[in-house]
Amino acid sequence: MHIEEVDERDSTWEQHDSTFRVYFAQGPERSITTFDVSGATFSEVRDWTRNQAPDDTIIAIALVGLDSRGLKGLTWLLGMDPNDHPESEIEVRMLAEMEPGSPSS
Repeated sequence: MHIEEVDERDSTWEQHDSTFRVYFAQGPERSITTFDVSGATFSEVRDWTRNQAPDDTIIAIALVGLDSRGLKGLTWLLGMDPNDHPESEIEVRMLAEMEPGSPSS
């Protein structure tokens, strides 16, 4: 983890109307159900996922955004795509956050 103190005035824009992509991966075969959620804060989305997910379900949450070409993409906030295999140390940690019963899920 790298931590650096910054000047909060260095950003040039903010967005308050976020859309979140929620992945529910259930069972050993990780059958996936996906939702886009808007009109909510991250905490509200995380709480909603906890109330919706059965015990054998892992959860991942991403921020949906558009790049400079207008193409949709995801910034992972909790976990990662359950279909992907971790290729780096941070992805291993992101995957661990998704396990049922983890403090984050």
